[in-house]
Amino acid sequence: MDADIREALQYCPNLPSMSDVAMGIVELGRETEVNTSGLAALLSRDPAVASRMLRVSNSPLYAQRRRSRNLQQAVSVIGLNGALTLALTFSLADSLRQAPGSARTIDYVWRRALVSAAASRELGAMLGRRDLEELFLAGLLQDIGILALEAALPERYGKLLVVPPAHDHLLELEAETLGCDHGEAGAWLMRYWCLPEYLPLAAQGSHDPLGMDVADSERFQLHCVAVAGRVADLFLGVDHGADAAMLADRASRWLALERGEVEALLDRLPSGFPELERLFETRIISHRRAAGVVDQAREVLAMRSLQLLDHAGEQHRRSAELERNTRLWRETASRDPLTGIHNRRYLDERLETEFARAREHGWPLVIGFLDLDYFKVVNDRYGHPVGDSVLMHIAGLLTRHLRDGDCVARYGGEEFVVMLPGADREAAEAVFERLRTALAEEVYTGEDGRTFHVTASIGVVAYSGDDSVLSTAALVRAADRALYRAKEHGRNQITFGELDD
Repeated sequence: MDADIREALQYCPNLPSMSDVAMGIVELGRETEVNTSGLAALLSRDPAVASRMLRVSNSPLYAQRRRSRNLQQAVSVIGLNGALTLALTFSLADSLRQAPGSARTIDYVWRRALVSAAASRELGAMLGRRDLEELFLAGLLQDIGILALEAALPERYGKLLVVPPAHDHLLELEAETLGCDHGEAGAWLMRYWCLPEYLPLAAQGSHDPLGMDVADSERFQLHCVAVAGRVADLFLGVDHGADAAMLADRASRWLALERGEVEALLDRLPSGFPELERLFETRIISHRRAAGVVDQAREVLAMRSLQLLDHAGEQHRRSAELERNTRLWRETASRDPLTGIHNRRYLDERLETEFARAREHGWPLVIGFLDLDYFKVVNDRYGHPVGDSVLMHIAGLLTRHLRDGDCVARYGGEEFVVMLPGADREAAEAVFERLRTALAEEVYTGEDGRTFHVTASIGVVAYSGDDSVLSTAALVRAADRALYRAKEHGRNQITFGELDD
């Protein structure tokens, strides 16, 4: 971007501007210690942003255990970092809507921004990312340079937008007329606003992410936002066939997505448009038109897939196979090979996550160790194949008796661990008594026709969500001591441990 354009942007009095609340959020994000009450107090100065935050916290996006009744609870449910990003999203969205410029341009940028944002977030969710709010905001702002250039260069740039061209054609016109594109202008504006660096990087690389020299940690976000822009072109453009083919090509090159994954993205995305329209008070696309776009795209992708079967190179096949194997390995690495339930590795990671969440929000958390009584006798008397069959059956029984969101894992040998996020001691007593009874009543048959039962000793510890416990290791030690006492006092019983014993 040459000096004349930078100067025009720098001294333009009509540039889109940030609100005081948005600037406050940016400043708050730079502080090393931020608390929920401080953010809630800042957001309360903008009723529109505050009401959206409350609505989002109670939406299906966050499967919270308790309904948020006020702004501070909403921030706690969403999480501090996520809440900062979402609040900035809502505040900047209002800046986009109120930017100077023609109504046609603002409508074009705004609708493409919302679809890009939704697609970027959905892609992140599909690929297991945790920075979903950041992806949404980066997708939302990738075209803000169009508004900046129209405000700073109304005569030169306004001519390009008399009839809004297709996005790729707009890029060509920008290169011919200005020698730069709106991604660069948007990056300049966001740095001028002192926004976090991942946002200008995403805008600058949204059209050619492979040409950007960035750290590996930043590369996914760049590619995700760039693919999301192609998704927006598909839903909002005119030539859906060409846009679908372009999307499939870019999704494969930039994110290694296969045809089925692209179709899954397109199938899921329209279901979120109504909520998005309510949150941002706008109209994106009708349900009927969105369904038609998806159907046509599916046909194009199927035809393209058939054509590629004859021409795909060995390297591409190996790359796709490696990607699939990596995903399979990640899933396999978290599962116990005999029972199919989660293993100790997964449990350790999940326990750290749930413990941190419980401490932050003051939520209860319960873990229980279940050790099968005299299980060595089962293996010695009936054989290891029967013992293995019993372990698999018990794993299924435990899973069936737990809620969605609870966790059961094989800790090793004949020992299992059950974790109940959000459950207090009273609820835990009922759950573990139900499990103990179900285990004791189950009847097994050996190869010789003899029947037998298997009971379990259970040690449980209930954490109330306060600051008295500093680590998951303390929870595990307390539950293990309780298990030992259950065995010592006769087995086939439940013993609760105390965290301070």
